[in-house]
Amino acid sequence: MTPSNRLRTSLHSFVAVLVFNVTVTPVIATEKTQPNILWIMLDDGRADALGSYGQAWAKTPHFDSLAADGVRFRYAIVQSPVCTPSRTSMKTALYAHETGVMAMGKPPEITPAFAQFVRQRPPVLLDTWTTAGRRPVNFGKMHAFRDRFEHAGDIPQFFNNQGKPRPPIEGKLGPKKHPIIQTRLYNWMIGGLVDVKPEDMRTSVLGDRAVETVHRLANENRPFFLRVSFHAPHVPCHINPEHLIDPESIDLPLPTDLELAGKPRYEEQIRTYAGADLNLKQIRLARATYYSMISLVDDQVGRILAALRQHNLLENTIIAVNSDQGFQLGEHGAWKKRDFYDTNVLVPLIFRYPKQLPQGKVIDEPVELVDFLPTLLDLSGLDPPNKIRGRSLLPLIRGEVTQWREACFSEHDHTQDVYRCLRENGGRRVMVRTKEWKLIFFMDERKTDKDGALYDLKNDPWEKTNLWTSPRHQPIVQRLERMAHEWDRNTRS
Repeated sequence: MTPSNRLRTSLHSFVAVLVFNVTVTPVIATEKTQPNILWIMLDDGRADALGSYGQAWAKTPHFDSLAADGVRFRYAIVQSPVCTPSRTSMKTALYAHETGVMAMGKPPEITPAFAQFVRQRPPVLLDTWTTAGRRPVNFGKMHAFRDRFEHAGDIPQFFNNQGKPRPPIEGKLGPKKHPIIQTRLYNWMIGGLVDVKPEDMRTSVLGDRAVETVHRLANENRPFFLRVSFHAPHVPCHINPEHLIDPESIDLPLPTDLELAGKPRYEEQIRTYAGADLNLKQIRLARATYYSMISLVDDQVGRILAALRQHNLLENTIIAVNSDQGFQLGEHGAWKKRDFYDTNVLVPLIFRYPKQLPQGKVIDEPVELVDFLPTLLDLSGLDPPNKIRGRSLLPLIRGEVTQWREACFSEHDHTQDVYRCLRENGGRRVMVRTKEWKLIFFMDERKTDKDGALYDLKNDPWEKTNLWTSPRHQPIVQRLERMAHEWDRNTRS
C-alpha cells in the first residue's frame, strides 16, 4: 500500500496505537479526502437472491447497479453456515474454530480437541477504524457486533418466527387472511402473504430510518462508516401481495428420492430440523416469498443511494454488500440453513468505489468472508491486525494475482447447536471447496464415521450426486481430506 492510499487523520500528526498487540499507524490527511463507508448486509441472503448472480426472477435493480459499477465476486464463501459463527469469523477475520464460536446454542457435552486452540483475545477489525477516530455506526440487526458499533437503532420484529403478528403491526393488518407456509417440526414461517401495506413492512420502516441516519451522518460533515443490517430474508418469511414475484417464474430443482438416498446420513437430521411437507404450489409460493423479500430490501437500497446522491457523497463512499450465509429453499429436502450446499455457503459480495475499483468486473476466483473486512480496511487506507486469516482482496481485484486460495473452508459443530435433533449424533463438520470439487465430512475425534459427501461442482452444480463412495473418486476424496487436515494444523499455530 502506498502512503497516499493510507487513511490520514485530522490530528495532523502520526499516531501509533495498539490494537490487540498490533500497532496501526494512520497517516495525515484532511477529512474531505477520506472515503465514507456504507456496508449493506443481508440476513440469510444467498448469492442468487440478487439478479446479477444470474437468476432471471431475482428483481434487484439497485443491487445490480452496484455490481455493474463495481466488483462482484461470483463465489464468496462463508466460514460457517450459521449466523453467529459466520459473523464472528467475519469481524475477526479468523476461522470459526479459532474464535471458539462454532454454533448458535450451548456448550457440547464432550469438549472437542479443537477447543484448546481457541484464540483467547481474537482481534475485532472494526476496532481499527475506532482507533483511527471513526467509530462504525449500525442501523438494524446488531447480531454478534453489538459491542463494536455505535447503535443507531433498529425496528422490532412485526411477526414472530411462526408468523404470529406482534405489536405494532397488529393494528396495521388488513382484513384479508392469507395462508402461511411453515416447516414441519418448529413451525417456522418460510413463506406466505400478509395483508400489510408496503410502506408498513418491517423492511420498509427500517429503510425509512436508515435514510434518516444517512442524512444525519452526512450533515455532520465528516467521514462516516455506516452499516445498514437488514433482517430480511430471515424467517419469518412473508411479503405483501404487491411485492410478490410470480411463483411460476422460479425454476429451482426439487429433490428426488434417489438423490436423497445417496446423501450423508446426518442430513436426515437436518431434514427433520428444517423439513416441510409441502405441495408444489406451496413450495413455489415459499420460494417466491424469499426472493420477493430481497426485492423489497432492494427498494430500500435505492432510497439509501438516493440519499447519498442528495448529499453529493455517492462517489466518495465505499459501498459493500454481503450476507452472513444463505438459505435453503427445499432443493435438498430442507429449508433454512446449517448445511454446506452452495445455496447456503455462497453469499453476495460486491464492492463499489470508482476512485479505486474497476467497474463491472466479475471475479470467478473463490474467496472467503474472512477477506471482507481486510479489504474494507485496505480501501480505507488502514492496515489490518497481524495474525489473522483474512487478506485484502485488492491484489486479486487489480489483477496483480490470479489465484487466491487453493481451497476455501467452512465448518460447524452440531454438538453445540441449540436444537436437540441436531446435537444427537452430531460433531464438527467441515467443508473443503475448490473451483471444481466440494468435500464435506465429520473431522472430529468424537466421530468414528466421517459420513461424507463429494460433489463435482463443474458437472453437478446443484450438488445432487454424492460421489463419496465412488471408487473412481477416492483419490479426490483423499486429496481434499489432506487439505482439510493441513488447514486445521496451520490454523492452530
